[in-house]
Amino acid sequence: MQTYLVEQMEGDDVITVRVINAPSPFKAAAMSTDRHVTLRRWEKDWIRVTDENRGHIFAYSFVSDANADNSGLAIAPNKSRKGQKADQGRE
Repeated sequence: MQTYLVEQMEGDDVITVRVINAPSPFKAAAMSTDRHVTLRRWEKDWIRVTDENRGHIFAYSFVSDANADNSGLAIAPNKSRKGQKADQGRE
């Protein structure tokens, strides 16, 4: 796993900073915020993920409720849809 510096941003201001071990920058953004993320659209609140070993910077934004899955299944950022369906069957 790679180590990423994950910063939650409000415009150009850093709000929170975390160091996350994750398999990808996308997963690091989701894991650090416990929210659904997508490739960045120009929004005030966003996530900056830095791979300091390679010098790459990635930008993500939060998925809004309007873009969320309407199937009634909430998907945790660190669980697959299949794993979540299995968990829901146990309830």
